[in-house]
Amino acid sequence: MKHGGSCRKLTLALLCAFFILPQYSFAQKSITLQPYHWVYDYADELKLRYPELISFWATQPQGYNTTAHLLKSHDSTAVFASFLSKKIARNLYKFGRKGPIALEYPMIYLGSSLSEKYGSQVGNDRILSSLRLYSGARFSRRLSIFNAMNIDQSFGEDKQYIGKVWRDVTAITEQAYAQYQADDWLVKFGRDYLRWGRGYDAALAVSHASRPFDQFFLQLRSRRAQFSYFISKLNNIKIFSDADSLQQEWANRYMSGGRLEFKLFNNKLELAFSQFVLWGGTHGLEFYYLNPFVFYHGEQLNEDPEIRANTLGLIDFSFYPRSGIEVYGQLLIDDIQIEKKVPGDLEPNELGLLIGARSADVLGVDGLTLGLEYTRVTNRTYNTLPLAEKFTHRNKPIGHFLGNDFDRWLFYGRKYIWKNLLLNARMDFRRHGEGRYNGDFDTPWLDFETAEGYSEPFPTGVVEYARIYTLDLRWHPKSYFYLSMIGRAGDFSNYQNKPGEERTNRELYLKLWLEWSFFSEI
Repeated sequence: MKHGGSCRKLTLALLCAFFILPQYSFAQKSITLQPYHWVYDYADELKLRYPELISFWATQPQGYNTTAHLLKSHDSTAVFASFLSKKIARNLYKFGRKGPIALEYPMIYLGSSLSEKYGSQVGNDRILSSLRLYSGARFSRRLSIFNAMNIDQSFGEDKQYIGKVWRDVTAITEQAYAQYQADDWLVKFGRDYLRWGRGYDAALAVSHASRPFDQFFLQLRSRRAQFSYFISKLNNIKIFSDADSLQQEWANRYMSGGRLEFKLFNNKLELAFSQFVLWGGTHGLEFYYLNPFVFYHGEQLNEDPEIRANTLGLIDFSFYPRSGIEVYGQLLIDDIQIEKKVPGDLEPNELGLLIGARSADVLGVDGLTLGLEYTRVTNRTYNTLPLAEKFTHRNKPIGHFLGNDFDRWLFYGRKYIWKNLLLNARMDFRRHGEGRYNGDFDTPWLDFETAEGYSEPFPTGVVEYARIYTLDLRWHPKSYFYLSMIGRAGDFSNYQNKPGEERTNRELYLKLWLEWSFFSEI
């Protein structure tokens, strides 16, 4: 991508604007927490140290009001916890000389955030900018609307991007919803992110690797249980085109899911059961797939094969044996073969597994967090023979960002150094076979007799081996501003599943984060 002088002038103007705008933030109580925002990471660190303060943390997005509950409920003299709390508080509340300032309803909200990356990234020296513009209104303590637009230069470099590229500029609306939130229930209509399940940077069933969903969302909560449900419209896919007659036929695609969570053993264990169904075709909505209280897999088995669907189940948990230690995991069930009566029953099981653990203040060192995570997703998981039922949304995976046919060991850590300095480190070791979540769905087992059986290696075909090391030194003096120096080294064997292909990537760049927000009574 080429960046002209006009782009550099725009970047400079934005930097100047951010520095001269008011340097404080405001309470965003009913706004959902964007997965890319640093508040999520900091709140996650507080959750590890004070697990009783936030419930059902694995169901994202959380609201800013949930995060604010951490600040009201704990009193710690630990330096790192104090750092986290102060940064979050300054992002949530408008401060005057005597502390947080309360505003009356109704009110409007305006805001923006700028993320700049400059340096060598995948062999190119360049600037990548992402400017997000926020607007919203709160009509009462319960009712609000919100919109977030992202003008991002990186979209144009993505070959799978669906959208307009105009003079090097690409943009999407990330969030646009109306929400009514009561004490024990919430209803939302519009576009927003979804992520269900614990993981360091990924989830197996629904993750923010996907584009945000246009959805209807309902959530009911009690003291020890929570139920969540959504129905969303995905992007349509062209399934037939006749060049001679100029006829085109499109598949309408939909997805719905339900999630039931429990807090057990004096809140030490959070256990969740989820199910999902994705269907598409020319037949449109199927109302039995809109019912969150039926068993989706059973429903699709009883329907005409022409209108069947892709169903998945998920079991995930977070266990806190004591404050500062978490063990978490996810089990994704796409397809399991129980009988062995016909060749079709020889299809390999399609499953995903993620298991991890992390510990805070290791060996008594304040501000040191260490974690370990293993992920394994078998070939053909997320995939189906019908194009419209593949587990994708706007060409992006809905589940894990690596797709399928891979396993991964991840070692990660974070250390608070001193005076607003944070060090983040990660070692990522991957094996990735030739299978793809959006590739052709092959059926080699049909060439075998049931008595012969069928098996295949994991990962399949030519396996790509990757070793990726990342080091991030962040200086975060103000809630609205941080600067990171990020270095990344990657070594690949059989790169992109090509035998003998070696690749080495080295990256070193600066990342700048600036944000501004404003509330005013109306």
